[in-house]
Amino acid sequence: MKLAVLPLKVTAVAPVKLVPLIATLLPTRPLTGVKLVIVGGGITLKVFVLAAVPPGVVTLIGPVVVPAGTVA
Repeated sequence: MKLAVLPLKVTAVAPVKLVPLIATLLPTRPLTGVKLVIVGGGITLKVFVLAAVPPGVVTLIGPVVVPAGTVA
């Protein structure tokens, strides 16, 4: 049985991140006063444009057929 002559490598391990504790002792009401105005609450419209693409740019793909009895 051969033994390694080199010393073992030491890998630094990241410290465990603690989950912050968020606690509300007393329920409160929203603060009163001037509120920020949110602009842009209108209608969102998405437009898709179909364009011809040269045949050399397009790659046709389809389902891969495997031999019967193949298991993933």
